Amino acid sequence: MERARIAILGSSVPSFELADVLIAAGCTVCAVVPPRGTLGSGVERRAAARQLPLVDVGPSINDPATVAKLRGLGADLFVNWGHPERFAEELLALPRLGALNLHPGEIPGARGLEPVFAAILEGWPAITQTAHLMSAAFDDGPIIRTRRIAIDDAPYRDVVEERLRDGAVGFYQGAVQAVLAGERGVPGTGPRRYFGKLKPDDDVLGWQEPQEAVLRRLRALSPFKPARCFVAGHDEPLLIWRAEPSGHAAADAPAGCVMAAHDGELLVAAADGLVRITEHERPPALPLASLVGAQLTGDQR
Repeated sequence: MERARIAILGSSVPSFELADVLIAAGCTVCAVVPPRGTLGSGVERRAAARQLPLVDVGPSINDPATVAKLRGLGADLFVNWGHPERFAEELLALPRLGALNLHPGEIPGARGLEPVFAAILEGWPAITQTAHLMSAAFDDGPIIRTRRIAIDDAPYRDVVEERLRDGAVGFYQGAVQAVLAGERGVPGTGPRRYFGKLKPDDDVLGWQEPQEAVLRRLRALSPFKPARCFVAGHDEPLLIWRAEPSGHAAADAPAGCVMAAHDGELLVAAADGLVRITEHERPPALPLASLVGAQLTGDQR
């Protein structure tokens, strides 16, 4: 039986781990296709160790010259893991069995770039990782495999990302083998939702919101990006990396009021309770003690 020819689109360490398990399973990985600008020594070293050819996408993976290179591979299947460009229909039509994608959300209910942010922000109990055949519509197409990953223990974003990575190689390999065996997937059902890239104010804490909403927004960002707010009367942001619910009783104070500041921590009133900020960066002109009684807001000055 002829070995299936697979091109892996992406250049992360997991994509090379996937190449290893597919080769061990009897497939031929005919090329690794990293995103533009990432043909660095790490990519080249990992590819050379596996004797895998690299395809440089040039200005775009959809560039006619790149499409011609990929057509010449004679691939049975494209397997995408983190290639950031949207693929043209001409590209998707090249492999005999189509192109498979790994998406960190449910389809069609959590399409787009930021399902992880939305899941934490909205307090979902779990996030669904989806392996699906790609179509011209972004993050859409027949579903091959899914798995649910619990996030109901108030994790920060890095923990959720780690849970998505844990076991992902084996999960994705199973989806690849299913497509090679003839599975064509089924359409997703339910409401269609799309979560695009973060907007400029998505990192701003609204202290007029309930305590849990404030903490969810922070956890959806940190540690890759801090949440921010402003001390009334100042235009430099207060950057917040870590916080937790406070065990103190809610005080009769306006939302956003700094109730206490000591040992590098701040105690701030939200709409229905107190939030203890345990890691933050404040403007140099604002000593910690000066923040007691200050009002935190989402607007500069």
